Amino acid sequence: MNVHNKYKHMKLLSYFLLTSLAFILNFCSNQSGGGESRDAVLAKESAPMATEPANYNKTATPEVDVAVYERKLMKNGSIRFETSNLNKTKQLITSAVASLNGYVSNDNISESNNRTENMLTVRVPADKTDSLIAIIESNASKIDYKNIDVQDVTEQFIDLDTRIKTKKEVEARYRELLTRATSVEEILKIEEQIGNIRTEIESAEGRLRYLSNQVQYSTLHVTFYEKYSDFGFWGKMGKAFKNGWNSLLWLLVGIANLWAILLFIAIITMGITFLIRKKKRKV
Repeated sequence: MNVHNKYKHMKLLSYFLLTSLAFILNFCSNQSGGGESRDAVLAKESAPMATEPANYNKTATPEVDVAVYERKLMKNGSIRFETSNLNKTKQLITSAVASLNGYVSNDNISESNNRTENMLTVRVPADKTDSLIAIIESNASKIDYKNIDVQDVTEQFIDLDTRIKTKKEVEARYRELLTRATSVEEILKIEEQIGNIRTEIESAEGRLRYLSNQVQYSTLHVTFYEKYSDFGFWGKMGKAFKNGWNSLLWLLVGIANLWAILLFIAIITMGITFLIRKKKRKV
């Protein structure tokens, strides 16, 4: 009877141990599986917070067919000619530029021994450049040279336009990531990236505006001069008197600039003269 009871107790103990071992193994398995699941979830949640959007390539630029874009041409030039009347020619050019909706950006006059020269930098709408040149040529006594340069900047327009669009798309993605950021470090990194991209966008937009202005308006450097007429002996005498008068005026200007020194010399001279006369009186 005692042997039977002892056998029964051992059987119950074995069953209890096996059940406990199975429970422990099952619990450990569940814990391991649950840990992997949480890691996967965290990885998925943190993936969008990468410093660069996954599908963004900094160097990639979409290929665009240049043929579908309107040609962008920069037209610039220069012309130099002789005129019989400098003032009338200048008035003619400035009036023509204004009538063509252009403007004068620079005006410089110089004079040499035998001529007076005027240099103008004018800007007119690109499609009016030929009209202005025709007006100038029709009123020139002699054309020394004329140079017109046309530069195709269509590809630069396309490249800048495409880059701006691409960077704005990337900026939008970063701003979306910013709304989902969960830590101060992530917010600071994303804001830094947004600032860098915004700087690149503004730089490209500034370059695009400059090119647009250069395409819309042509720049023309116009130089014209008038030679002095030779009036023979009396003409040369008149010019000599004029030059002499101008020299006298410049001399007076120079003396005026030295008035302080001249006054000092005059005072010293008067003092010395006074002392000499005083000594002579004593003698």
